[in-house]
Amino acid sequence: MSAVSIHHPLEGLFHPRSIAIIGASKSDRDTGWVGRLLSSGYKGKIYPVNPNAKEIDGLKAYPNIRDIPGVVEYAILNIPAHLTPQAILDCAAKGVKFVHCFTAGFSETGTKKASRLEARIAQIARDRGIRLLGPNCMGIYCPASRMTFNADFPQKRGPVAFVSQSGTEAMRLLFLAHDINIYFSKVISYGNAIDLDAPDFLEYLADDEDTKIIACYIEGSRQVARLTSAVKKCLQKKPVVVLKGGSTRSGAGAVAFHTASPTGSLASWDNFFKKTGAISANTMDEVADIIQTLSRVKPPKGRRVALVGRGGGIGVIAADICERASLEVPSFSNNTRKRLSQIISEVGISTRNPVETMTGMSGAVDFYLRGLPIVDEDTETDIILVQIAIDIYGGRNTDLTPEVRDAAYALCATADSLKKPLAVVLFTGGHPKATKEALITRRILTKAGIPVYSGVESASQAISKVIDYYGNDSGKAKQGSIIYSCN
Repeated sequence: MSAVSIHHPLEGLFHPRSIAIIGASKSDRDTGWVGRLLSSGYKGKIYPVNPNAKEIDGLKAYPNIRDIPGVVEYAILNIPAHLTPQAILDCAAKGVKFVHCFTAGFSETGTKKASRLEARIAQIARDRGIRLLGPNCMGIYCPASRMTFNADFPQKRGPVAFVSQSGTEAMRLLFLAHDINIYFSKVISYGNAIDLDAPDFLEYLADDEDTKIIACYIEGSRQVARLTSAVKKCLQKKPVVVLKGGSTRSGAGAVAFHTASPTGSLASWDNFFKKTGAISANTMDEVADIIQTLSRVKPPKGRRVALVGRGGGIGVIAADICERASLEVPSFSNNTRKRLSQIISEVGISTRNPVETMTGMSGAVDFYLRGLPIVDEDTETDIILVQIAIDIYGGRNTDLTPEVRDAAYALCATADSLKKPLAVVLFTGGHPKATKEALITRRILTKAGIPVYSGVESASQAISKVIDYYGNDSGKAKQGSIIYSCN
């Protein structure tokens, strides 16, 4: 069970002891709802419902949910839209508490007939005390209970929850996060939100001790005041990252045919972020970057960045990017520069900030072991950003595997002793060998709790936004509440 009280009204949504799939079909275990639950190791009872089948994936099938002999707490509707009203009535007769309507074809189609059908199923659910998730959504992923809507999702639990109006974006963030060793407590895809909406889930997650960070993808809400209040409640205990979809005229038009949600004006959402203090993201990649920054970067004491990397031009460009993100790149103290010059033997290498490592990966390894502790003690900077240009070390035709991994392990060894937060950018130049090596290197570093970014732009934006969060009223009280590793 979750750390939230079992008496919370939404607890059964994440930990049902029995699930019926109305419209279950014979399929392989990757595509069918029954197969997904079996593959994920769901421990409760699974009841396939299909009048044309006697058995599905080795389980007895029933013609109607009313025919199931045991208690059913949760039902998934995988049937044509016009059959959903009767299916919900059948669920009510069976005593089902939660219905997930995977089925699409409602108000998002833009037709009056479909909108009336949506209003009808909402009314049936309300009248009979059923909480309805959807329609037009993927539903629940909860590793603790082994509920899932994709057979490829990891079973490992983590401290992040994601509330998403889009099922596709929920899957995208899960896979992005998995690649950087970030895992989830709960993920909710809630679609058209005709009953259960983002505020319901946020109010639940505010008190969920399994969740330390909350991310949201929201296209719109019919309960903006309640949403604002729910986000504020969460921010009293944990950070909230929000990606608002449909914030332009074109995007709002796309929302109309996705979830048919009221998108609201750009000014109203600007006001939402000002009133709540939630962290605003513009892309799903940025959501992932902010999550790992919150998870793995201890709150810096300021906005001053120490840049470390081979190549003068790389450092110059990085300094420009950092300043555009409202970060600073000051010169190191005279003492730091003097100490760095004693370990850097090559002529023409800067020790000012940005500081260059010596030539080749072996030079980088040496600097990570001996130079980073010196940078860490510099009094003029607050955070260290290391740039590893895998694409330019040794040329494109060289096997870089031993050297690059040595550099990664050197960073891991040094990171444990650093007082300042450490972040890493990996450059690949798009070359297949460098890209492959970068993926392996990223895995090594993130397993050690070091955040890794694909560019200085993404790193500086995420770090700057997290510093802003810690600087506002909601974030100041939370600096000690996040565990700075997602291992």
